[in-house]
Parts: sequence; structure tokens; C-alpha cells
Amino acid sequence: SDVIFLSVELPFTIVRKLTNPVPCDGYYCRPLVATSLALSPLWLWYYFLDQFGINIFSSYAGHILSIVALTTGLAVMRYAPGGEGPMDLWMVVPFTLYGFTIAATWLDSIADKLVQLLGLFGILLQIPATVMGLMVLAPGNSLQDLVANVSLSKKGLSTMATTACLAGPIFNLCVGLGLGFWALMKNTGKEEIRVELPANIATGFYFTIANCALIVFAGRVVGKGVIGRGYGYVACGLYVVYVLTSLYV
Repeated sequence: SDVIFLSVELPFTIVRKLTNPVPCDGYYCRPLVATSLALSPLWLWYYFLDQFGINIFSSYAGHILSIVALTTGLAVMRYAPGGEGPMDLWMVVPFTLYGFTIAATWLDSIADKLVQLLGLFGILLQIPATVMGLMVLAPGNSLQDLVANVSLSKKGLSTMATTACLAGPIFNLCVGLGLGFWALMKNTGKEEIRVELPANIATGFYFTIANCALIVFAGRVVGKGVIGRGYGYVACGLYVVYVLTSLYV
């Protein structure tokens, strides 16, 4: 089964590596960085066309981006260090930020296809969208963050892990909703969008506030500046109550 999954994933992995520059230590490969820089506009063209119906090559911006990316790729191939590097910091920083942007578009595109597949499975299996979101999409979307945060905690970086737990949802709410509404208003041409708060979303909102209050209480009142293990058990129980409540309402 692993061979089958790897065979299915291999074409997408090749395309991703050829369009996403990664100049960091441990992953550095000069020909690959140069090639991915030069080919990255092709991925951006597909991404904007697929997600927003915008052909970036129909404007000067797309052509300028292609010229800059190709020139930069050739410069990296000619002047960047060979072997395992490393590249100079003044080169790594802009390439890493650009690669991060490309990676974000990959994640957005994969997430969009995943939601479409979940919707299809929900229709075929006659599973309500609320159940699919709570039991499949939400855990699957957060599993990678869970593994990363647990790994950070085991390495003694609990403060960083806790910060990531709080900063991730804030980023999703602020940037995700902001860009989402901007795209919706641009596509529909409306100046304002009427928003309703369904019962299941309101439940999640209330439980989010309850969890934040629980963190403050556990850290400031009970733990005197330290969040103990008991908070983890209570938080997991709170999540179970949230899922059951959302399914009920």
C-alpha cells in the first residue's frame, strides 16, 4: 500500500520541488534552487487561474515576474555556492520568504481540493457537512500542527508550542477571513456581505472563549505562572464536549 501511495504522490512531489525554492541548510541543492526559482511563475499562473480565475500572464506583472524569476535562477546557477552550500544570509532570506509564499499557495490549493473531496464523500455517503467538518476536516487540518507542537514541547520549547497554538487560529481568523472576504467581494462585485452565525459556529466561538479563559485560570491562578498537566486533560475533555454539543445543536 505504501508503494501505491508513494507512486500516486510522486508526480506532485516532483512538481512541488521544481516550483518551490528551498535554500535552507540540509535541503540546499544549487541546481534545484535555480530551477525552482525559474519555474515558480508557472505554478503561480496555475494557482491564480485555478483559485481566482486570474491569468497573471495576461498582464505585465506576470511577464515581469517570469523575467525576474528566470534571471534570478540563472544568477543562482552561476554564482551561488555548489555542494551543500551554505548560501550567504542576504541571499537566503529573500529566497526563503519567496519559498514560504509558494508553499502557502501549495497548501491553499491542496486544502481546496481536500475540501472538495470531503464534500464529494459526504454526498456519496450521505454524511452531513457538519459531521464531516467536525470529525474529519478539523482533526485532519490540525494534525500537522499537533505533531509539531508536541515535538517542540518534548524538546523543552513549551512556550513556543503554546504560542503557536494560539497564534495559528489568530492567523486563520484574521488573514484567512480577511483574504476570503476580499476574494468574495472581488468576485461578486458587492460592497458588503451579509453574514449569519449558525449554531455550530457560535458553539465553537463560545468554546474558544472558554478555552482561553481556562488557559488563563490554569496558568495564573492554579499554576502560578505554570500550565500543568491537568489543564491538558481538562482541555481534551472540553473538546469532546464541544464536538458533542456541535453535533447536537
